[in-house]
Amino acid sequence: LIWIHNCPSPQEIRDRLLQDEGFRHALLSWLDSCHVGQYSTGNERDVGSRIQERRRMDTATEGSYRDPITALPSRPPFDRDAPTAEQWYQKVCEETDEIVYMCNRHDREHKKGCLRGKPAYCKARYPRETRAETVVEPDSGAIRFRKLDPWINTYNVVLSYLLRCNTDVTCLLSGTQVRAVIAYVTDYVTKTPLKTYKIFEVVKAV
Repeated sequence: LIWIHNCPSPQEIRDRLLQDEGFRHALLSWLDSCHVGQYSTGNERDVGSRIQERRRMDTATEGSYRDPITALPSRPPFDRDAPTAEQWYQKVCEETDEIVYMCNRHDREHKKGCLRGKPAYCKARYPRETRAETVVEPDSGAIRFRKLDPWINTYNVVLSYLLRCNTDVTCLLSGTQVRAVIAYVTDYVTKTPLKTYKIFEVVKAV
């Protein structure tokens, strides 16, 4: 948890969003650069087809496919000009899309135990609402982020590229959200570990 000295409160940010057009544009542009809710190089079908094609080529050439989930990220070239850096980042986006396709997608048929209640609903809240652009609601000041794919988490391209696993990057823009996440993380990292005798019982049973 990082506390930024003299940082405006969520309410102060909301007030400026509604009153200052320049601040609103700058903040929304920055937030859109921090996380995205869609693939960078196409849609789900495009990315899935690309993965299938690369795997097919891997079978034909005996090992050309580099599985992004099990491989380390490639470093940027040392001697790079602007076109070289842009070309490298394009490859980063393509590889990150494959990671997101493999790790961040929610099962459309909800087969992983996410359904609850009657009538059944997805506890992970999928499919998510989509929208073409990030907007600020004029009545409440709430920010509704651009999201084109209803079945994936919001994520950061570089973070997913480096961690190579399921990630969920979300902006916390209210005191309620901040407190809820602090409580969730605290509960998660302090939960009681599995008892030793339970481990031995499992070992004995196996």
